[in-house]
Amino acid sequence: MTMVDQVATTAEQEAPTGRWEKLRRSSGDRGGSSGGIMLTGAGLVATLVVVSLLWWVSAQRPQAEVPNLVGMPRTQAEALLSGMGLKMRAAHDEVSDQPVGTVLRTDPPAGQALEQGGGVSLTLASAPLTVGPSSTVVTPPVQEAPVVQAAPEAQQPATAAAPRADVVPPAVVVPPPVVVPPPVVVPPPVVVQPPPPPPAPALRPVPDVAGFDLVRARRALADSGLRVGSVIEMESRERPWTVLRTNPRAGVAVSPDSTVDLLVAKRTQVVVPSVVGLDRVKAERMLANDGLRVGSVTEMESNQPSSTVLRTNPRAGTEVALGSTVDLVVAKPPTTNTPPTTTPPPSKPPAPGKPKESADVKGRETSTNGGNK
Repeated sequence: MTMVDQVATTAEQEAPTGRWEKLRRSSGDRGGSSGGIMLTGAGLVATLVVVSLLWWVSAQRPQAEVPNLVGMPRTQAEALLSGMGLKMRAAHDEVSDQPVGTVLRTDPPAGQALEQGGGVSLTLASAPLTVGPSSTVVTPPVQEAPVVQAAPEAQQPATAAAPRADVVPPAVVVPPPVVVPPPVVVPPPVVVQPPPPPPAPALRPVPDVAGFDLVRARRALADSGLRVGSVIEMESRERPWTVLRTNPRAGVAVSPDSTVDLLVAKRTQVVVPSVVGLDRVKAERMLANDGLRVGSVTEMESNQPSSTVLRTNPRAGTEVALGSTVDLVVAKPPTTNTPPTTTPPPSKPPAPGKPKESADVKGRETSTNGGNK
C-alpha cells in the first residue's frame, strides 16, 4: 500500500468519528447540565429505595447463632446445624492428632448470628500421611581394565627388518564381569492405626413445653437430658412465667446436655379472679398465683361458714396492674342478744288451821299497825 492510499484510509476512518464528536458536543451543550442533574437525583433516590428494601427484608428474616461444634464428629455437627435451620457450606481437612472427622474450627465462629439457611464451613481432622523410606540400590564401582603397556621394543618404530624371533606379543587381559548386587529392600515401618472413635451419642428431640410454667419446663427438659439456656420475657395475656415457645423448636433433634432457650410470658395487667365463696386461705393462694396481693380483710356477720369470702374490692373480672392489692370481705358468725330470764321466788304455803288471807287485807293491817305505832 502506497503512502497516498494510507492517508486516504486514515481520513475515511476519522470522518465518522469527527461527525459523532460534533453531534455529542451539540447535544451536551443544549441539555447536558439540567438533564445530568435530574438523572443523578433519580439514581440516588432509586439507590436509597433499594437499600431500604434490602435492609427491611434482611431485618425480617429470622436469625440463628452458630453453635459450638468444636470436638464433635462431622455427622453430629451436620445434624445440629440442620436442626437450627443452618447448613454445612464446605468441609476442609487438616492434619491433627484428633480422631478423624472431628470438627477443629468453624467459619464463621460459634456465637455469630446467621440468617436461617446460612452456611457454615467446617475444618475436619485427618490422619497424618505415612511415607515409607525409599529403596536404596547400591551400585559397585565399575572396575576399569588394567592398561597393558607394550614392551619397549614394541614402541619403537617398525623397520623394514624382519621381526625378531625372541619378541613375545603381549597377552590379552579380559576384565572380570561386573556383578550388580540385588537392591536392599527395607520393609516399611508398621503403622499403628488409632482406635476408632467412640460412637456419637444418640440425638434426642426437644420436648414440647409450651404452656408449662418455668418449674415444670425445667423438669421436663432435665428428664430429656437437656438444660435450660437463656430465659427471655415477653408481654402476653398468659399467666406470668408460662412458656410460649422454645429455641430450638419442639421436635428438633439435638445432642444430649444441649441448652434450650425459653420465651416466657410477662404480664403488666391482670384480671381479678373470682374468689367469692372460697375459704380465705384458698382465696389468698389464688390471688398470689395471678400476681396479686391481699389488702385489707374485713369481717361481716353472715350465715356463711366463718372466713368465707363474701366479696372483693375490686370486683372479679376487673383488669388491674400486676402486683395490685385486693381487699376481702369475709364472713363471721352472727351475734344473738337474748334478754336474761328472771324466775320469781316460790310462795310460802299457809299454816295449817289458818285461813288464807288476801294480800290487800295484809296490807291494810300493816298500814294500821304502822299508824298505831
